[in-house]
Amino acid sequence: MHFNTYTFTATDGEEICYYKWELPKEVPLRGIMQIAHGLGEHAGRYDHIAHRFQQEGFVVYANDHRAHGKTAEIKQMYGHYDGDEYFDDVVADMHTLSLLMKSEYPESKCVLFGHSMGSLMSRKYVLTYGDEIDALILSGTANFIKGLGNIGLIATKAVSAFRGRERGNETLRSYFFDKLNEKFKPNRTKLDWISSDNAVVDAFEADPYRIENFSIGIFEDFVSNLSKLNKKAAFENTPNKIPILVFSGDKDPVGDMGVGVTKVVQNYKNNGNDNLTFLLYEGGRHEMLNEKNSKEVEEDIMKWLNVNIPN
Repeated sequence: MHFNTYTFTATDGEEICYYKWELPKEVPLRGIMQIAHGLGEHAGRYDHIAHRFQQEGFVVYANDHRAHGKTAEIKQMYGHYDGDEYFDDVVADMHTLSLLMKSEYPESKCVLFGHSMGSLMSRKYVLTYGDEIDALILSGTANFIKGLGNIGLIATKAVSAFRGRERGNETLRSYFFDKLNEKFKPNRTKLDWISSDNAVVDAFEADPYRIENFSIGIFEDFVSNLSKLNKKAAFENTPNKIPILVFSGDKDPVGDMGVGVTKVVQNYKNNGNDNLTFLLYEGGRHEMLNEKNSKEVEEDIMKWLNVNIPN
């Protein structure tokens, strides 16, 4: 284990658990990095890549988002959310963690790394706090998927209006996750869509912190923000000075099998960001850091960091 866990108090009084990967004594400080994890997982799954970032000179922090992981464990309320807007609350938590990071390492370069839902949260984060980071890495990000998104918006709003936002809904859960997996029929597991590496899939399926059943409000806010963050205004309000790395697999259903994530990249470029790198890996599914060619992906990230956050 290469990390320690702590808690901080959010702006609304909630206790949020975060992980911290300190620098090895022999490695000089290069910067600080914040990781935002995806829906249904937890920050502990990033131990391997965080350890690699440590070796490259980054102190790494990552909180478990509300309703997830060790944060949910505090109140034993996994998947439960009773707030007004999930993304707003989580982005506020991310900023609280960022301020804590900077208090511990003032004047350090700061990198924000977001995967999947965390990439969407990171994209929302930079709309308000973009001037506070020095580089942005987006893994497994998404354009607005018309079928999943439009139906999801209608369904989540209807169900939440009828049953409330706090309760779970098995039909919605199945719709969202089964839709992602249907590209890989016949399915070996419910998680075939995350990686072509069976060992990774089996490990995540057995992970005690993996969550599928969420409050309806989380699904509703996820789809709503997916729509908003892919509108022209969101790209126009993203500071062009931020170097951005986007990477994905061309068999990632969240990225619409390469088509959706390519649109996201084009939208950033249309907004005038001329320091954007896009890596699309052939045959890769949703979690490129956990794919069979993960070493290649890691090396590509490190090369990009060497250019944009040099020693």
